[in-house]
Amino acid sequence: MPLNIVVLVKPVVDPKAVVRFRPDGTIDRSAAKLVANPYDKYAVEAALQLRERYGGRVVGLSMAPPQAADALREVLAMGVDEFVLLSDPRLAGSDTLATSYALSAGVRMIERKLGKVDLVVCGIESSDSNTGHIGPEVGEWLGIPSVSYVDTVLDVSEGYVVVKRLIEGGYMKLRVRLPAVLSIAGTSYQPRIPTLRDVLASRRKQITVVGVDDIGVDPSLVGLAGSPTRVVRMWRIEIKRKSKIFTDTDVDALVEKFLEELRKDGITLSR
Repeated sequence: MPLNIVVLVKPVVDPKAVVRFRPDGTIDRSAAKLVANPYDKYAVEAALQLRERYGGRVVGLSMAPPQAADALREVLAMGVDEFVLLSDPRLAGSDTLATSYALSAGVRMIERKLGKVDLVVCGIESSDSNTGHIGPEVGEWLGIPSVSYVDTVLDVSEGYVVVKRLIEGGYMKLRVRLPAVLSIAGTSYQPRIPTLRDVLASRRKQITVVGVDDIGVDPSLVGLAGSPTRVVRMWRIEIKRKSKIFTDTDVDALVEKFLEELRKDGITLSR
């Protein structure tokens, strides 16, 4: 049966870029290059393979500022049919709960357009915050089952999806009623690399920008006003190496000094 699949993609600061911080400790995203969240690309690949196997349509959905559109074209080049960008100043400062609420409203809007949504897929986390909240929370807002750490989608038939889910020391096979939300792990799906023709074709694909009022979101439940938590400050991890230089004309004395320092740190070496 043809599947209508919504894939959630978050634009994030390029992990390879130098991150700059504002005086208040938040990331200066305006000065950073945005890319599609690497973890979400596994979900995009999973969705495209399902479309190739069963037919249907893959629609991307993101919540981000307007300037993130260029980053989203990366997944359009991979083969996503169309993209919906939820962008509104009132969404600024939303935590994961508020974000998942807005995204769930976006899914319902797409559902009204397509008639049904069979699967919502996303990466297991984002490279900038690594919370892993969005998939399960979107499932809760939609009132449908969600499965995290999905290694492989094995089968979709008779109103159910069968998945292989990673667990500690192995995996488990689950049969879940549709519609469902799947958080895809980066274990079995290798994101395809778009060709130049794909990149050029993505420029002709539509990115529909919608706001809070367009999808029926309660403004009091999003943004800083609707977020029970907020980022207070972020800072770089600093790794400081402990170094000492020993000098002595007597090699044996030099080695003894070195061994003594190791013993002070709780390290004992046998000669």
